[in-house]
Amino acid sequence: MYCNFCGKPLKDSQFNFDETMKSCPRCSVLDGEEHIYFPYPYMFGDTPARRSLNHPDGPQSYCVSHRSNPNREIPLGGIRCSELNK
Repeated sequence: MYCNFCGKPLKDSQFNFDETMKSCPRCSVLDGEEHIYFPYPYMFGDTPARRSLNHPDGPQSYCVSHRSNPNREIPLGGIRCSELNK
C-alpha cells in the first residue's frame, strides 16, 4: 500500500523536512490512505539499538501506542501527509 499523497510505501517511516514529525508505519497502514505523522521524538522515543548514520538518535519505528499494542486504533493527534506537506 502506498500513500495517496506522496506515493511512498505506508509501511515505511517518513520524517518531515526538519525531523520534528515522523510517521508511524502501523498508524499509516491502519489508515490505509496516507502516512500519519506525530511529533518526534515525543511520540516515538529513541534507542541505541536503532542508531544509524542517517539517524544517530536511534528513533523507534512505531509510535509509543503501537509499540505496546500493535492492535490499538490510531492515537488522537495524528497529522495526515497531505496536511503536513501542503
